[in-house]
Amino acid sequence: EQKVGGNSERKKSNASRKSSKCSPTKGGIHENANSSVEQYFKYYSKLSNQQNMLQDSIRTGHYYQGIVNNKIDFKDKVVMDIGAGSGILSLFAAMAGAKKVYAVEASNVALAAKALAAANSYSHIIEVIFDKLEDIDRKELEGNVDVLVSEPLGTMLFNERMLETYIIARDKYLKPQGKMFPSSANFFVAPFYDEVLFKEQLNKVSFWNSTNFYGLNLICLKEQAKKEKFAQPIIETYDPNTHLAKEIKRVVDFTKITMEELQNIHYDFTFDINTVGIMHGVGTWFEAIFEGTQSYIVLPTGPKNSPTHWYQMRFLLQQPIAVNPGQQVDGVLDMKVNQQQTYDVDFSFKLKGTNIEAKNSYDMKDPEYRGYYNSMQPQQNYNTTYPQSNLYYNWPQSGTIQIVQREEQQQKNSTANTFDYQIFYYSYSKKLETER
Repeated sequence: EQKVGGNSERKKSNASRKSSKCSPTKGGIHENANSSVEQYFKYYSKLSNQQNMLQDSIRTGHYYQGIVNNKIDFKDKVVMDIGAGSGILSLFAAMAGAKKVYAVEASNVALAAKALAAANSYSHIIEVIFDKLEDIDRKELEGNVDVLVSEPLGTMLFNERMLETYIIARDKYLKPQGKMFPSSANFFVAPFYDEVLFKEQLNKVSFWNSTNFYGLNLICLKEQAKKEKFAQPIIETYDPNTHLAKEIKRVVDFTKITMEELQNIHYDFTFDINTVGIMHGVGTWFEAIFEGTQSYIVLPTGPKNSPTHWYQMRFLLQQPIAVNPGQQVDGVLDMKVNQQQTYDVDFSFKLKGTNIEAKNSYDMKDPEYRGYYNSMQPQQNYNTTYPQSNLYYNWPQSGTIQIVQREEQQQKNSTANTFDYQIFYYSYSKKLETER
């Protein structure tokens, strides 16, 4: 593993914000293009999008347990909820015994947070601050806070760059020895084979093979179309049985990670291949950790777990790599922040002991959503504690049906394309043998 280290809503005028603003901090919401920021807050101001997150019972239920099952960390404490949205986490903190909760929300859904606090008789505890965290005047707070709560987790963990705002809140407003919920996350990456997905993406650009499109030849644009298609990350749930090696884990410690480390993320890893197949790409996911005094809660989003609104994020290679059990594939992930509230992502791989390499760049702002997620899952009863082991491998029927269908489709395709697959694998095997 590697470690990296009386209620009122308040909206300041531009003049007062300018005068009260702290010295500029590298990272955070102001490092992004205004158009991206405006679209971001517009999206999260919609109650339909808040509903999508709230009805993710895996997400909301684990946050509930992480907070309410650690009442000793909240009892009579001052709490800040960063990016509070509709204020549900603020309400959980109040239910856990917090004496004061600052619900910081920059979008118009802050009004909904205020309404929910009043409707549930928590207006005397929850104070909605209608502003960006980066722009808060310290005078609005009665000193630093004991606890931070937030849901800063994007697809692939890092997308949307909300973690930066969480870290700014830690550095500016959290007391020494204060608690963070979540306190850390585990980021995972694993190689997979998926011939169905690979050929499906190729078929989507087959239009550009046209040599007689109304008498015109389009084929000169084929490679550009293919490059653009394979630059799209795939967001969906998928079958973990397609993994070619055990996943690699990297720990992201929110209590220690620096802003500089979030600007340029670099991970090296080596996959120990345990299955014969074609490495079509890698899948990524995360789990969030709520390390409280009374309870340790893990929020999982991986392919072996119940589907969530985060799904998993997969990255396809234009040139897959054939692999055998016992071989190793060295990989490098480089992520650099951009002004679109995400990262420029580069993956590169090398089959150890050979000259076989593959790499690709990805546009995180233009993913392809393929997954099916049923936000109308039956709500579990989170008023009672259940064994932690039940947090894992609890697949709902809809997810199971989807995976079975994918497996059946892969079996049909693998039967139909066995000859092509063997030639592809044989060519790599002979190349490997020659080089050795």
